[in-house]
Amino acid sequence: MLSTSRIKKNILGAAILAMLSFAAGGSARDTDKPHATNSGQPKATTPVPANMPPRPAQVAKIEIPAIGLATTVLEGDDERTLHLAVGHIPGTALPGPSGNVGLAAHRHTFFRPLQKISMGDLIRVSTVAGTFQYRVVSLRVVLPTAVEVLNNTQRPTLTLVTCYPFDFIGDAPNRFIVHAEMVPASPN
Repeated sequence: MLSTSRIKKNILGAAILAMLSFAAGGSARDTDKPHATNSGQPKATTPVPANMPPRPAQVAKIEIPAIGLATTVLEGDDERTLHLAVGHIPGTALPGPSGNVGLAAHRHTFFRPLQKISMGDLIRVSTVAGTFQYRVVSLRVVLPTAVEVLNNTQRPTLTLVTCYPFDFIGDAPNRFIVHAEMVPASPN
């Protein structure tokens, strides 16, 4: 005859085994089902919510070797985009041979290295259309309302915008502006 404590141990052991089996996803019914063959379609591990907006399109890659910055540029300047990469400011020119290209990023993420940028530093912007080089011609601090820094230009220019001061806690009161002009391509 089994003692009460032995019966309790057996019941507890069976309960633990059942829980582990359930947690691992296995059950007697699973083994009875025929296995589906792979149709060549990848299986999604997490369903994508129907209301999730698509990831912003990649516009370019920006590199500033003098300060160690190299990152992706995505289309848009909303919070979601700026958490993922540097954002191309809608309404400004695309990187290339004309207009003023406006790029923005947070001072505490992608544009943190801008606190070390200097006049004359080179900035490379690579797109599917080619690689464009710009030279920094001015650095200034403006109010957030100074949107004229993004006005279109006759010459191909690049304007980088981030909040300022870099070490400010909370919503920074100003904007740090890096203005660069395209360097003509040298003939090979």
